[in-house]
Amino acid sequence: MKELYSLSAEELETRLLGAVGDNTWPPIHKAVELAKDKHTGQLRKDGSEFVTHPFRVALLLLEVGNLNDPNLLCAAVLHDIVEDTELNCDDLMGDFGSKVADLVRSMTLPDLRDGQSKSDRDQVHFSALSWDGRDSQILRSSDRLDNILSLNDDFPPDRLTDYLADTRKGLLPLTLACNTAIYHALNDSLAASGCPE
Repeated sequence: MKELYSLSAEELETRLLGAVGDNTWPPIHKAVELAKDKHTGQLRKDGSEFVTHPFRVALLLLEVGNLNDPNLLCAAVLHDIVEDTELNCDDLMGDFGSKVADLVRSMTLPDLRDGQSKSDRDQVHFSALSWDGRDSQILRSSDRLDNILSLNDDFPPDRLTDYLADTRKGLLPLTLACNTAIYHALNDSLAASGCPE
Protein backbone atom coordinates (compact mmCIF):
# COMPACT_ATOMS: atom_id res chain seq x y z
CA MET A 1 0.00 0.00 0.00
CA LYS A 2 2.77 2.46 0.92
CA GLU A 3 4.45 2.03 -2.47
CA LEU A 4 1.49 3.84 -4.08
CA TYR A 5 2.80 7.07 -2.57
CA SER A 6 6.08 6.91 -4.47
CA LEU A 7 4.40 6.52 -7.88
CA SER A 8 3.77 9.30 -10.41
CA ALA A 9 0.35 9.94 -11.95
CA GLU A 10 1.42 8.04 -15.07
CA GLU A 11 2.63 5.07 -13.05
CA LEU A 12 -0.60 5.00 -11.03
CA GLU A 13 -2.63 5.16 -14.24
CA THR A 14 -0.65 2.29 -15.77
CA ARG A 15 -1.05 0.20 -12.63
CA LEU A 16 -4.81 0.82 -12.46
CA LEU A 17 -5.52 0.19 -16.13
CA GLY A 18 -3.21 -2.82 -16.15
CA ALA A 19 -5.21 -4.34 -13.31
CA VAL A 20 -8.67 -3.76 -14.79
CA GLY A 21 -8.09 -3.81 -18.54
CA ASP A 22 -9.86 -1.60 -21.04
CA ASN A 23 -12.99 -3.64 -21.66
CA THR A 24 -15.19 -2.68 -18.70
CA TRP A 25 -18.60 -1.12 -18.39
CA PRO A 26 -18.63 1.57 -17.35
CA PRO A 27 -15.33 2.31 -19.08
CA ILE A 28 -12.63 2.89 -16.48
CA HIS A 29 -10.14 4.00 -19.13
CA LYS A 30 -12.56 6.76 -20.14
CA ALA A 31 -12.93 7.86 -16.50
CA VAL A 32 -9.13 8.04 -16.25
CA GLU A 33 -8.92 10.22 -19.37
CA LEU A 34 -11.69 12.53 -18.11
CA ALA A 35 -10.05 12.87 -14.70
CA LYS A 36 -6.68 13.65 -16.29
CA ASP A 37 -8.29 16.27 -18.53
CA LYS A 38 -10.44 17.98 -15.91
CA HIS A 39 -7.86 17.92 -13.10
CA THR A 40 -5.05 19.23 -15.35
CA GLY A 41 -3.10 21.91 -13.51
CA GLN A 42 -4.66 21.13 -10.14
CA LEU A 43 -2.22 20.32 -7.36
CA ARG A 44 -2.47 18.65 -3.97
CA LYS A 45 -1.27 20.53 -0.91
CA ASP A 46 2.07 18.71 -1.16
CA GLY A 47 2.55 19.99 -4.73
CA SER A 48 1.87 16.67 -6.47
CA GLU A 49 -0.53 16.38 -9.38
CA PHE A 50 -4.09 16.25 -8.03
CA VAL A 51 -5.03 13.32 -10.27
CA THR A 52 -2.74 11.07 -8.22
CA HIS A 53 -5.36 11.19 -5.46
CA PRO A 54 -8.34 9.70 -7.36
CA PHE A 55 -6.05 7.14 -9.00
CA ARG A 56 -4.79 6.03 -5.57
CA VAL A 57 -8.34 5.89 -4.19
CA ALA A 58 -9.28 3.49 -7.01
CA LEU A 59 -6.14 1.41 -6.39
CA LEU A 60 -6.85 1.25 -2.64
CA LEU A 61 -10.31 -0.14 -3.42
CA LEU A 62 -8.82 -2.65 -5.83
CA GLU A 63 -5.66 -3.70 -4.00
CA VAL A 64 -6.55 -3.26 -0.32
CA GLY A 65 -10.31 -3.75 -0.43
CA ASN A 66 -10.20 -6.42 -3.17
CA LEU A 67 -13.10 -4.62 -4.88
CA ASN A 68 -13.17 -4.67 -8.67
CA ASP A 69 -16.66 -3.40 -9.53
CA PRO A 70 -16.18 -1.05 -12.53
CA ASN A 71 -18.92 1.28 -11.24
CA LEU A 72 -17.09 1.72 -7.95
CA LEU A 73 -13.69 2.13 -9.62
CA CYS A 74 -15.02 4.70 -12.12
CA ALA A 75 -16.63 6.62 -9.27
CA ALA A 76 -13.34 6.52 -7.36
CA VAL A 77 -11.49 8.02 -10.32
CA LEU A 78 -14.19 10.68 -10.76
CA HIS A 79 -15.15 11.28 -7.12
CA ASP A 80 -13.80 14.87 -6.93
CA ILE A 81 -14.69 15.93 -10.46
CA VAL A 82 -18.00 17.63 -9.61
CA GLU A 83 -16.58 19.30 -6.51
CA ASP A 84 -13.45 20.61 -8.26
CA THR A 85 -14.46 21.27 -11.89
CA GLU A 86 -17.35 22.69 -13.90
CA LEU A 87 -18.92 19.26 -14.52
CA ASN A 88 -22.05 18.09 -12.75
CA CYS A 89 -23.45 14.63 -12.12
CA ASP A 90 -25.75 14.83 -15.15
CA ASP A 91 -22.65 15.25 -17.32
CA LEU A 92 -21.44 11.84 -16.13
CA MET A 93 -24.66 9.94 -16.87
CA GLY A 94 -24.15 9.40 -20.60
CA ASP A 95 -20.65 7.96 -20.49
CA PHE A 96 -20.74 6.25 -17.11
CA GLY A 97 -24.38 5.57 -16.16
CA SER A 98 -26.57 6.47 -13.22
CA LYS A 99 -24.74 4.30 -10.67
CA VAL A 100 -21.44 6.14 -11.16
CA ALA A 101 -23.19 9.53 -11.23
CA ASP A 102 -25.01 8.69 -7.98
CA LEU A 103 -21.79 7.57 -6.29
CA VAL A 104 -20.01 10.77 -7.36
CA ARG A 105 -22.97 12.80 -6.08
CA SER A 106 -22.70 11.06 -2.72
CA MET A 107 -19.01 12.06 -2.53
CA THR A 108 -19.59 15.70 -3.42
CA LEU A 109 -19.45 17.78 -0.26
CA PRO A 110 -21.84 20.73 -0.05
CA ASP A 111 -20.51 24.24 0.41
CA LEU A 112 -20.11 25.29 4.02
CA ARG A 113 -23.14 27.11 5.40
CA ASP A 114 -22.67 30.35 7.34
CA GLY A 115 -21.03 29.50 10.65
CA GLN A 116 -20.65 25.80 9.82
CA SER A 117 -17.24 24.26 10.46
CA LYS A 118 -15.69 21.64 8.20
CA SER A 119 -15.96 19.23 11.12
CA ASP A 120 -19.72 19.86 11.39
CA ARG A 121 -20.12 19.40 7.63
CA ASP A 122 -18.16 16.13 7.80
CA GLN A 123 -20.42 14.77 10.54
CA VAL A 124 -23.54 15.67 8.53
CA HIS A 125 -21.98 14.02 5.48
CA PHE A 126 -21.08 10.83 7.35
CA SER A 127 -24.62 10.65 8.72
CA ALA A 128 -26.03 10.98 5.19
CA LEU A 129 -23.64 8.25 3.99
CA SER A 130 -25.37 5.78 6.27
CA TRP A 131 -28.37 6.13 3.94
CA ASP A 132 -26.39 6.23 0.69
CA GLY A 133 -25.36 2.60 0.84
CA ARG A 134 -22.32 0.40 1.06
CA ASP A 135 -20.58 1.56 -2.12
CA SER A 136 -20.75 5.22 -1.09
CA GLN A 137 -19.46 4.34 2.36
CA ILE A 138 -16.52 2.30 1.12
CA LEU A 139 -15.68 4.92 -1.50
CA ARG A 140 -15.58 7.68 1.14
CA SER A 141 -13.53 5.40 3.40
CA SER A 142 -10.94 4.84 0.66
CA ASP A 143 -10.89 8.57 -0.10
CA ARG A 144 -10.29 9.36 3.57
CA LEU A 145 -7.66 6.61 3.82
CA ASP A 146 -5.72 8.15 0.95
CA ASN A 147 -6.03 11.62 2.46
CA ILE A 148 -4.67 10.40 5.80
CA LEU A 149 -1.85 8.39 4.22
CA SER A 150 -0.77 11.45 2.22
CA LEU A 151 -0.94 13.98 5.08
CA ASN A 152 1.85 16.51 5.22
CA ASP A 153 2.93 19.43 7.38
CA ASP A 154 0.70 21.87 5.45
CA PHE A 155 -2.42 20.48 7.12
CA PRO A 156 -3.42 22.93 9.90
CA PRO A 157 -2.83 21.18 13.25
CA ASP A 158 -6.20 22.22 14.74
CA ARG A 159 -8.05 20.96 11.67
CA LEU A 160 -6.00 17.74 11.67
CA THR A 161 -7.17 16.82 15.16
CA ASP A 162 -10.81 17.29 14.14
CA TYR A 163 -10.29 15.55 10.79
CA LEU A 164 -8.87 12.43 12.40
CA ALA A 165 -11.39 12.39 15.26
CA ASP A 166 -14.31 12.90 12.85
CA THR A 167 -13.02 10.01 10.74
CA ARG A 168 -12.76 7.71 13.76
CA LYS A 169 -16.16 8.70 15.16
CA GLY A 170 -18.23 9.17 12.01
CA LEU A 171 -16.71 7.10 9.23
CA LEU A 172 -14.80 4.20 10.77
CA PRO A 173 -17.96 2.44 12.08
CA LEU A 174 -19.48 2.61 8.58
CA THR A 175 -16.26 1.20 7.13
CA LEU A 176 -16.34 -1.82 9.43
CA ALA A 177 -19.75 -2.75 8.06
CA CYS A 178 -18.50 -2.49 4.46
CA ASN A 179 -15.02 -3.90 4.09
CA THR A 180 -12.81 -5.36 6.80
CA ALA A 181 -9.53 -4.77 4.94
CA ILE A 182 -10.26 -1.08 4.31
CA TYR A 183 -11.45 -0.79 7.92
CA HIS A 184 -8.15 -2.13 9.27
CA ALA A 185 -6.10 0.04 6.91
CA LEU A 186 -8.09 3.14 7.92
CA ASN A 187 -7.92 2.28 11.62
CA ASP A 188 -4.16 1.68 11.37
CA SER A 189 -3.64 4.98 9.52
CA LEU A 190 -5.59 6.82 12.23
CA ALA A 191 -3.47 5.22 14.95
CA ALA A 192 -0.24 6.00 13.07
CA SER A 193 -1.39 9.64 12.77
CA GLY A 194 -1.81 9.87 16.54
CA CYS A 195 -5.60 9.68 16.72
CA PRO A 196 -6.60 8.00 20.00
CA GLU A 197 -9.18 5.23 19.95
